[in-house]
Amino acid sequence: MSKTNKINFSKLFSNKSVVIPFSIILAFIIWLVIVIDQNPVRERVFTNVTPAISVENTAANELGLGIVSDLSKSKFSVTVKGPDYIVSSLKTEDFVLTADITNINTAGTYSLDVVGNYNSSKSGYSFVSISPASIDVTFDYIDTKEFNIQPKLIGVSAAEGLVAETPIPANSEQNTITIKGPRSIMQKIASVGSLAEVNKTLDTTQTFDSYVVLYDEKGDLLYRYTLDGKVFNSNNEEVTDRRLTLTYTTLKVTQPISKKKTLSVTPTFKNTPAGIDTSVFSPTVDHTEVTIIGTPDVVDKTSTLSLSAIDFNSISPSNNTFEISPVLPDGVKLDDSIDFFTVTLNTSQFSEKTITISDIRFENLAKERIVTDNDWVRNVKICGPSSVIQNLSAADVYATVDLADKAAGNHTLDIVVASSKYNNIWTYGKYTVTVTIK
Repeated sequence: MSKTNKINFSKLFSNKSVVIPFSIILAFIIWLVIVIDQNPVRERVFTNVTPAISVENTAANELGLGIVSDLSKSKFSVTVKGPDYIVSSLKTEDFVLTADITNINTAGTYSLDVVGNYNSSKSGYSFVSISPASIDVTFDYIDTKEFNIQPKLIGVSAAEGLVAETPIPANSEQNTITIKGPRSIMQKIASVGSLAEVNKTLDTTQTFDSYVVLYDEKGDLLYRYTLDGKVFNSNNEEVTDRRLTLTYTTLKVTQPISKKKTLSVTPTFKNTPAGIDTSVFSPTVDHTEVTIIGTPDVVDKTSTLSLSAIDFNSISPSNNTFEISPVLPDGVKLDDSIDFFTVTLNTSQFSEKTITISDIRFENLAKERIVTDNDWVRNVKICGPSSVIQNLSAADVYATVDLADKAAGNHTLDIVVASSKYNNIWTYGKYTVTVTIK
């Protein structure tokens, strides 16, 4: 017959290794009972809660749709329910109000049910009600377009003798502006400008703060953005529901103050033979006078308008008309719409002859090097006064080749034709010779 084991509680509770853990567990149970008893389930109402509805990662976004409603104006009351110790610690950031937009696939206004979701690690509570229960949200296709900025300064005049030119953005990166917004609004925007009230007479170029304005196809104002960050519509009513995003709404605009001056036009030449006076060509220009406009101090110092130099190597009795561009100082431009000037030379007193040059002379050649050349430069066209060309022979000319800084090897180099007998001849065209330096 076996003995029945009995627990000796008096001995057990006299053991500290048992009593201490038991006391802790018992204290926790008592605390939990008190907490539960003192923290009953309760409700709490949060007001002025803004919804957070997004098209990110949705079909609507893939289709180019976006939310154009101002959701910040929609406020909701949210009632939650849960243990007091949880509900009392909640903040509005701990939950978020959203709506299901998975079925949105075209532009329009939709009534969407609003739901609450946890937005933090706090849980153990539930949403009792959300008021109002739904929200009207407008979706539209979102377009992006770039416009040229057309600045306008109101009331600007120039001092006597000066000219107020078209104002320009002070920062060249603000010559254009990018606007993003709903297609229904973007389709109304035809042009973009900037405005500033100046009402001054200026004698120097100055820069002013201006604000962006949007116009429709008739040139009527749609929206204007003020320097203090506000937006007004065509009825001068402040717009708080801003559906457009602009890369900037203000900019600095420069008002150029310039001076005009009429100048005579003067052709110039280069590589002119020492014995040639270019006046013998009696050059004529299709525009003998032009008007320049630019910075007053530079304009005052400019007496004539020079043209890009005509190279004598391009002149021959049969090639005597040239399209030449003007040479303008910095800060000056032509007030006339002229890109090129036509210069015509009278070459009736000149002739041309084709010869072969066999006298080739090498300059700046290191003494220890040997040059092998091709002996002749063939079909060289020589131009000059008819009386000179008539008697010109190959023996009267020679070609020089500059070998300065040329290393050993093969080189194709320009030649310069010269004459010890005549100083009023030149070559028509460019000629080269191939040399080998050893």
